[in-house]
Formats: sequence, structure tokens, C-alpha cells
Amino acid sequence: MFYLQGGEISPTLLALQHLNSLDLSGNDFRGTNVPSFISHFKELKYLNLARAGFGGPVPSSFGNLSSLQTLDLSYNYGVYVDDPTHQWLSHLTSLQHLDFSRVNFSSYSSNSLFLALNKLPSINEIRLSRCQLKSIPPSIPHLNFSSLLVLDLSFNSINFPVPPWVFNLKSLEYLDLSNNIFGSSTTADYLSSDFSTDMAKGIGNLCNLKTLDLSNSNMGMRLAELNFTGCLKDTLTHLHLSDANLDGDIPDWIGYIKHLKVLDLSENSLSGSLTSSIVRLSLLEVLNLFSNKLNGTLPVEIGKLTELASLDLGENQMRGAITEAHFSNLQKLNVLHMQSNSFVFNVSSNWIPPFLLQELRIRSCSVGSEFPTWLKTQHKLNVLDISDTGISSTVPDWFWNLITVNLAEMYMSENQIEGMLPKFSTSMQLNTIDLSSNRFYGPLPGFLGSSISYINLSNNSFSGSITQMITENFPAMSHNAYLKLLLLSMNKLNGTLPLSLCQIQGLQVLDISKNNLSGELPDCLWNSSALWILNLSNNKLTGAIPDSISYLPQLAQLRLSHNKLSGEIPAILKNCSQLEVLDLGYNNFAGSIPIWVGESLSRLVVLILRANTFSDHIPQEISQLKYLQILDLSRNNFSGPIPVSFGNLSAMQSLFNSDLLWYGILGVQDTIMVASNGKEKEYSQLLLPYVKIMDLSNNVLTGDIPEELATLYGLQSLHLSGNQLEGEIPDKLGQLQQLESLDLSRNKLLGSIPSTFSNLTSLSDFDVSYNDLSGRIPSGNQFNTFTDPSIYIGNHLCGFPLTDNCTKGGGPIQEKPSNGNEDDDGEMVWMYIGSLSGFAVGFWTIWGVLILKKKWRYAYFRYTDTTCDNIHVWVVVNFARMKRRKITSKSNH
Repeated sequence: MFYLQGGEISPTLLALQHLNSLDLSGNDFRGTNVPSFISHFKELKYLNLARAGFGGPVPSSFGNLSSLQTLDLSYNYGVYVDDPTHQWLSHLTSLQHLDFSRVNFSSYSSNSLFLALNKLPSINEIRLSRCQLKSIPPSIPHLNFSSLLVLDLSFNSINFPVPPWVFNLKSLEYLDLSNNIFGSSTTADYLSSDFSTDMAKGIGNLCNLKTLDLSNSNMGMRLAELNFTGCLKDTLTHLHLSDANLDGDIPDWIGYIKHLKVLDLSENSLSGSLTSSIVRLSLLEVLNLFSNKLNGTLPVEIGKLTELASLDLGENQMRGAITEAHFSNLQKLNVLHMQSNSFVFNVSSNWIPPFLLQELRIRSCSVGSEFPTWLKTQHKLNVLDISDTGISSTVPDWFWNLITVNLAEMYMSENQIEGMLPKFSTSMQLNTIDLSSNRFYGPLPGFLGSSISYINLSNNSFSGSITQMITENFPAMSHNAYLKLLLLSMNKLNGTLPLSLCQIQGLQVLDISKNNLSGELPDCLWNSSALWILNLSNNKLTGAIPDSISYLPQLAQLRLSHNKLSGEIPAILKNCSQLEVLDLGYNNFAGSIPIWVGESLSRLVVLILRANTFSDHIPQEISQLKYLQILDLSRNNFSGPIPVSFGNLSAMQSLFNSDLLWYGILGVQDTIMVASNGKEKEYSQLLLPYVKIMDLSNNVLTGDIPEELATLYGLQSLHLSGNQLEGEIPDKLGQLQQLESLDLSRNKLLGSIPSTFSNLTSLSDFDVSYNDLSGRIPSGNQFNTFTDPSIYIGNHLCGFPLTDNCTKGGGPIQEKPSNGNEDDDGEMVWMYIGSLSGFAVGFWTIWGVLILKKKWRYAYFRYTDTTCDNIHVWVVVNFARMKRRKITSKSNH
């Protein structure tokens, strides 16, 4: 056997004529071709070139290695197949183990590959994971593979149901078909109502199968339809059906697979309760039901599974009490995940668990107000998540001693835990600490060790100077290559930002927002060139944005809103070409928006300049930002027209932008504050890809509303109020079906409210007050729910909800604040002309008929004379009656 740890491979190795084993795995030969001279080792039986950094084609001369029993070329840089026939493989008549995982077969049909492998009489292991296979032959004539034990076709693109020949591999013990697209909707020709039946029957024929993996295979059926009750129930030990598009209840037949050790049904849509069939699996070691829709309680019989080492029930809808009986015999349990359920831990304060856990995740369960004392025995914990569990006491001293041993990840957020933090030991192994959203107070803790990578102390009551914290810990922090995230937002920190902050190597996310920081931004050469989120919003920072910000080429978010910063947008900022969020709102910035914002910051998704003193025209180059979906320029002094080219903002033209990597932008459970309808609202990273907002309100914009805005079909909020916009409201805006908020108030808009607006069925906030609009308010759909008349005040409108219901042919004239020199004479002239023309038509309609029709004329005047006589009599009689009453009243007095 010959091993190399690095360097180059020299043909001088051929001097080892009787070499029978060559292992070059785990090296890095930097993409050099697989050495073909290896084929000269005629006695070679074992060849392992896995994970060695090779590239290039697989040498067909390897077919000369007739004694080779093991060939492993898996997981290299770029090894590919350059022989469409694969005939050389059929010459390896002694081959037993073949691992070509991640060898690229995409250029040729894989049919010839399987036909060549079928000729190998001794082959018992075939691994072709991640080989970019698009198909496997639906049939193989004269199927051999009589000794095949292992078949791994995972992580390919095989897009039809499993071919029948796979189910005829009677000796097969391991079958991995996971992460393909078997049964997907792209293969409609193969789909039928019998698909699930055929799948279950076929797998049921594999009577020696021990491991079956169909994870992420889009089976699209009820789990009960698989029904492994044949010979398979006597052999199967590992069943992986994660993310396989399964639904329905967990069937009883699961409990009859008596040798089952691993059952993974995670990330499906399974419902119902956890049946007692599970607890019949006495040999079960791993039970993974993560992320389903299971409900009901946890059977207490789960405590009888004495071999259980890992139990994952996380992210379901289960509830009920968890007692000591649930764990009575689980002495081997080392992983317990129950997070995101409604379990209530009801155990005594002196309970000593029978297990020693390595991972405990019980987020969102209830453990009571006191810190759980049973954790005191868990000195092997590596991961602990007790976030949002209702704890409101202090942390006992024994716990801080416990975490210095093995704990690497600690999550205790969203409780009401109070107290001061101790000074942590620099020798501890902790790499993640999340104590956010509690009641911790006092100074920031001492540094948390040289391996710490994630620190989240936000939303507490920590006080004091951040300068002190960073200065005291600077030597360790600056040399900590692991520190990636430092989150200190929503505390009571004060003081200035020290220059040493720039020297923390490897830092990617720095969030000190919502504190009381003052002074100017440090103008220093940032050693943290990897920084991609810088959030200093909601402080009291002053001065300008320093030019040194350009030394952050990876910066994706720059959030400086709600400070007292001033100056113009620095030209040097154009070097931050990766910016996706630029939020400078609520400051004292001035000047114009530079044209290069639309040209150099091409990845911008969020641009917020709200509440500053920016002026000049809005550059039309903004419309080049194809990813822009939140644009807020409100409360400034922008003038001129709204750029017609804004209709080209492509990200606002669709409902969802799948090419926006919001997870890459935010990376953590982050939110962005966006103003809408006068209120700021937080949007989480999950919702942000759907949010499309344009706010240009409270500026000095003039001209018409561009009808091109009607192409922004994904727009949810459009605010143009408080400007000097003129002309009519474009009818085409009624095409914006996603609009939830539309504010056009306080402008100089004319005409009517377009009737097409009744199509805006998502509209919940609407305001057109104080314009020069007239006519009938649209009715139907959302307009029937707008009961506040103030949203129409200052116009000439009628209809619901105004008191004028349009019966007079017009609407009330309401007093309107002056926006300038308005002249309504033209409108009044046309109103008078319309009235006179109506009078003329009515007059001649009546008198023309009377002149032409003699009989009607006599009848009309006879009716008039009679009516006048009756009126005269009525007046005389009633006048005499009133006179008598008056005389009678005087005589009585």
C-alpha cells in the first residue's frame, strides 16, 4: 500500500511493479488530471483517488486493471466521463466496489453506463451520487447484478418513476434514490393512479433490503399507501422518507417493521397523533418527525424505547404535559428536539434524568418560571436551546459553570431572565450565544472565548460604553478569526464608536442599532473587509459618512437611519457595488441623488432616503435598478416630474422575485423598518421578497402621474400625496391588483376617480382628499368598506360615504386648503352652460307639444284654471280661519 500526503505524482511510481493498493485520497492536486499511468499497475486491486482535487477525464486505460476490486474517484474537483460507450468499465471483471460520486456524466446518456456495469460479474457496490444523471434505462435485458448489495443514485435529476429492474435486484441491501424528481409533474406520461401501488409492491419484493432512502423524491402520496408489510418488514433497519411529499396519518404498519433502527419522516405533511405503533419499535435508535403537522400528545409509552438515542419532534403542533415517565427508560438518549410545539414540562425540581444529552432543543415549550434545575446534571451538553420557554428567574451560578465544559451553542432568547452576566472564561468552547430579548442589565460581558462566532445580546438593558467593552477585549477580538456576528441592538449603550471597532477581523454583521451612541462614525481603514451588514440606525450619531466606508467592498447593508448625520451621499460610496440595502432615512442629509446610484449600485433592493432635505430632480437612472422593490424618497424637497421610466422597475412588476437572495442579504433573523401609510412597519426576511413599495410623498413634484406606473403589477403601496401633481388620475392604475395602500391626497388632480379603481380588491387604505376631483365615487368591492368621508374631503365628489348621493347631478363643494393659485372659473362656466342647456331642452319639450297639439293645449289650460281656483279658495278659507282664532284668543284674555 502506498500513501501520498501531497505534492506531484510522478510516473517513477511505476518502479513499484507489484503494487496492489494505492490510496491518494484526501490530498489536493489542484485540478490536475487523473494520472493515466496508473493503468500500468497490472496487480492493482485497490485504487482510492477520492477527495484528492483531481480533474479531467476518467482514463479509459483504467480498463486494463483487470485485477481491480475497488475503484473510488468520488468527490473531486472536476472529474468527468469522456467515453460515451463506457466499454472500458466492462473489462474490470474483478471490480466489486465502484464509487463515482460527483463524477460528471451529463454529456452522455447513462444507458450505456448501466449496460457496461451489468457485465461485471462480481460488482456488489455502485455509488453514482451527484453524477448529473438525467435518466437510467427503463429496462436492462438479461439483468445480472446478482450480487449487487449497494445502489446509490442519490442527488441526480432522474425524472421518471423507478424502473422495474431496480425492484428485481433480489440481493440488494442498500438503496438510495433520494433527491431525485421521481414522480414529478414533469413526467406526466408516467404518472397514474397506480404509481403508489407499483412503488410499494416493487419495494416489497426487495426481501434483503436493510436501508431504503427515498428522501426528497416528490412521491406525492399518503404514507399509508406504501404499506411495507411483506418480507420487507423482516429486514428493513433504516427507512428515510424525509421531504418526500407524503401526507396522511402515520399508519399502523410502521410498528410491524420489527428491526427498524432509524425512521426519518421529517419535512412532510403528516397529520394526526403519534400512534402507539411507533412504540412497538423496540430497536428504534433514531426517530425523526421534524416539521410535519402532527398534533395530539406524546404517548407516555415512548419511554419504553430503551435503544432510542435521538428523538426529534420539532416544529409540529403537538401539545400536552411532558412528565418524567416519558423518559423513564431512555438511558441512551443524547439528542432531544421538541422545539416549536406546545409541550409543557411537568417534572419535579429534584428530578434526575436517566440520560446525558448532547443536544437539547425545546424552544417555545413551557418549562415554568424557574430555571430548570434538571439541567444541572447535563454536563455533556453541546447544544442548548431553551428560548421562549417562560423562564423569568435569574440564571443560577451552577449553570455558568456548566457551560464552560462542552457547550458550543447556547440559545436563551425571548424569556424574562434577569440579572448580570459573569465574566466568561476565554478557554470555553462556546461559539454561539444568544441571550436576546431578556432583562439582562449591567455592563457588556467580558469576551466569550477565542472560538466565539455569534454573539446576540440585543433587546436587553445592557448599559455603559461600547468603547470600554471593545477596548478591554480588543486583543482577543481583533485576532478572533471566527467572530462573524456581533448583535447589540436595543440596549442602553452610550459613548462613541472606537477606532478599534474597525480592526475586528472576519466580522460580517455588526448591529448596534437602537442605543444611545453619539459622536461621528469612525473614519478608519476597516480591517473587516468581509463586513456585509452595518446597522447603526436609531442612535444619536452626527457628522458625515466617512470615505473609509469604501473599504468595505462586500457591504450589502448600510443602515444609518434615525440619527443626526449630515452632508451629501459621498461619491466614494459607489465602490460599495454589492449594496442591496441603503437606508439613510430620518437624518439631515442634503444635496441631490447622484446619477451613479442607479448605475453603480446595481444590486440595490431597498433605497430609503425618507425625511432628509434632499432636493433637485429624481434621476431617471434609478429605473435601472432592476432589483429595486422598496423605494422611499418621501419628506424631502425633490422637484420636477416623476420619471416616466419608473415603469421599468422590473422587480416591482412581479409578485415574487425568486432571484433575490434575501437570506443572503440578511443572514440572520433580521427585519427592515419600512414606512407605509404614515406608519413604520417591520418586515421579516421571509416577507421581504413580497414587499413592493413606492413612496414619493411630501415633496414638490409636479406634472402628471405617469400612466407607466400601471405596469408595476406587484406594487402594494403607492404614496404620492403632498406634492403638486396635476392632470387626471390614470385609469390604468386600476390594473394594480396588489395595491393595498394608495394615497394621492393634497395635490392638484382633476377629473374623476377612475371607475377601474373598483377592481382594486386588495385596497385597504385609500385617500384622495384635497384635490380638484369631481363626479361620482366608485362603488362596489373595497369602496363599499371606505366609510370615512374625510378621505374624499376637499373635492367635488358625491356618493357613498358622503351625504350627497349624486341625486342632484353633482356633489358638494368642500373647502380645500390652498396649494397655490387655483382658478375654478372654467369649471363653473361649464356648469352654468350645462344648466342653461338643460332648462332650454325642458322648456321647449313642454311648450312645443302644447303649441302643436290643440286638444292637449285646451286640456292643459283648463287644468291650470281649475288648479288656480282651488288654490284661491284654499287661501281665502284658511286666512278667515286664522283670523277667527286670533279674535277668540284676544277675547279670552
